[in-house]
Amino acid sequence: MTYTQFLDMLEQEICLLAGEEEHIHRVRVLKNNSVKMDGFSCCVRGRKEQPTVYVNHYYYEGIHRGEIRKLAQQILKVQRESLLEKGNDLLQVLEYEKMKERIYYRLISRERNEELLRDVPHLFWLDLAVVFYLKIPEEIIRNATALIHNSHMKQWGIDLKELYHIAAENMAEIPVMLEPMEQLLEGYGLEGKTSGMYVLGIREREYGAAVMLIPDVLRRCFRQIGEEFYVLPSSIHEVILLPVSYSGNPAELEALVKEVNETCVTPEDYLSGHVYRYFSDTGELKI
Repeated sequence: MTYTQFLDMLEQEICLLAGEEEHIHRVRVLKNNSVKMDGFSCCVRGRKEQPTVYVNHYYYEGIHRGEIRKLAQQILKVQRESLLEKGNDLLQVLEYEKMKERIYYRLISRERNEELLRDVPHLFWLDLAVVFYLKIPEEIIRNATALIHNSHMKQWGIDLKELYHIAAENMAEIPVMLEPMEQLLEGYGLEGKTSGMYVLGIREREYGAAVMLIPDVLRRCFRQIGEEFYVLPSSIHEVILLPVSYSGNPAELEALVKEVNETCVTPEDYLSGHVYRYFSDTGELKI
């Protein structure tokens, strides 16, 4: 069964199971690093929400033909429950005054997101791009975020400067995590192999690499580590800090980052293949 056959069969089963007022359509969405996700949206007459369930991983996990109908039933169940939970609350997401305290930024690869960046407000920083997102209220959707597009900014009547200002204020309130890597890997038999390394991110462990943009965070890292450091961009969620005195040749570090990116990081979570260095005299990171 090819991937296209899987999508066709699944769409047919969902449509057969759907009610008269449930309209199912296939969608393809561009995610981070130009990763394309396929899914199915459910539209119900009189409702603006269209809950979408993405299905790529089901195919690559080795689903069989005989499991297609069961998967279709699961997808419809998730969509129906989502519609019941959301009600009309999702409309408030479009209201800027209600949502501005939930606006944050994250870092993504500039090179791998050229298509996406044409449609979202952004700033360039080093070899990366700063983009913005909303944390959806828990009572609407649990553990969900929504990328802010140019159309949202236009609807809200704000410019990029204000968007960044609001996001930066909110980012400053996020609890930052800076922990020795040995402590995080304790019990995995890797003690001693990560000596001197630190992991920098946020407690929620999602989009934590963005805290590199906060000057106070970098200064705090410098004080805790006790010297200047290199930043190894391990993913969009966290980065690894390595004291300069512990480090070898920067070119060797960059080769290590590229190897890790190719073998350990999913395409969606890739951030950069470069190594950054923190300079204490300017308080800046440079490639």
